[in-house]
Amino acid sequence: MTWLLFAFAAGLGAIAVGLIGFGSSLVILPTLALVFPTMFAPEVALRLAAGTTLATMTTGAVSAGIAQARAGRVEWPLLRLAIFPYLLGALSGPWGARFLPVQALRLYVAGVLVLLGVWALRARRSTVVPGRTWRAHKAEIGAVLFVIGFASSAAGIASGVFAIPYLSRFELPLRRVIGTSTVAAAFYCMFGIVGYISSGWGQEGLPAWSLGFVYLPAFGLMSLVGALCAPLGVRLAGRVSDSVLRRLVAIVLLTAAIAIALRA
Repeated sequence: MTWLLFAFAAGLGAIAVGLIGFGSSLVILPTLALVFPTMFAPEVALRLAAGTTLATMTTGAVSAGIAQARAGRVEWPLLRLAIFPYLLGALSGPWGARFLPVQALRLYVAGVLVLLGVWALRARRSTVVPGRTWRAHKAEIGAVLFVIGFASSAAGIASGVFAIPYLSRFELPLRRVIGTSTVAAAFYCMFGIVGYISSGWGQEGLPAWSLGFVYLPAFGLMSLVGALCAPLGVRLAGRVSDSVLRRLVAIVLLTAAIAIALRA
């Protein structure tokens, strides 16, 4: 039954990505964060949930990043500016999560899910600030993207949920914002996985078939199901109300956040 739940979460997340462009980690993370503590030691369960979620996103993120680059939708000078602080945050976030007490990490993940649930309910895009160019705010962009990379990888969620609204406030076409963020997210996922593998290496209490804080059986199953279901989301786009799906995602996030917080 547990593995069917994992498969269902992966399929639903992949369909959500095809429909509204986000949602994979926002479905998978709450599922693993609630189920893993019933399977593994509490000292490692939530970290395994975050690491496995991030690993599951990688294949789709790399594929999407390549597609955006081929389509010419990447602002390469902005990406070169942002990539180092972004990746440094992605690599260090899992280490920060490792040294948080388990109860504090639960509350942190629950808080992030609440924030994302409220954001999904509002469903508003950031408004471009007239005259605000990214070239005039290089130091700010580096600092903000480091924080986004750190905070997102510590919780095991997609960084673009925060990065796209932030970058869309600059005078830059939205498609290039999304394209640049998507390519950066592919690197973010890869470095985040390195962070979760290295920070969990040699950790006591990890189950068999774990690579650091990545649980390989769940990763393999969810990656396969996600790849199979992603085209379905694309085909359903336009047939399912965007606002209804966002509300459903928000309900899932807020319910999971309450359940995770109550465990603390």
